[in-house]
Amino acid sequence: MTTESDVTFEPAKWYEITARDNTETCRNSGKEFTFNPFYSNDGRYVPVQCGVCGQPMEITSAVLLDPQPEVV
Repeated sequence: MTTESDVTFEPAKWYEITARDNTETCRNSGKEFTFNPFYSNDGRYVPVQCGVCGQPMEITSAVLLDPQPEVV
């Protein structure tokens, strides 16, 4: 199972991301999912987990949202 990602995030920003489930025993294995909006937290530890098996997913791409959503 691979959860490492080459995607670099800026801290405290909103993105649209694509993540893939690499857990072989999960029914979502090999499937990619899009999340929008997705918050980058501190920019270093950016976890995404499968809603079925609960295992970490690999972030395969991320696009910074422009403009950034306003949070009130």
